[in-house]
Amino acid sequence: MQQVENLTVGQLRRFLAELEKQKAVTEDTKIFLDTGWDSIQEIAPNALSIEEAKIFQIEDPLNHEIFQGYSLLEKAEKMKATGQIEKVLIIRNLY
Repeated sequence: MQQVENLTVGQLRRFLAELEKQKAVTEDTKIFLDTGWDSIQEIAPNALSIEEAKIFQIEDPLNHEIFQGYSLLEKAEKMKATGQIEKVLIIRNLY
């Protein structure tokens, strides 16, 4: 089963602490999301929230490999998510 490592709040806090030491990074430094396409995506100022999620598994129909992902609680039933509900930090990028 393929499993991707997630960034944690602790790792994010350590990164932000390091940013404080960089004079070139100011309060006005913009934040973007790199999705692998040619352009980077803007992140809206109201894009951050704490929500609940559950783990789900999905099978690749071509090679039958199993992948694990997370679904927000309101979509968990649709994704046949199982396991414990987890608090997660969400960065919304809806466009």
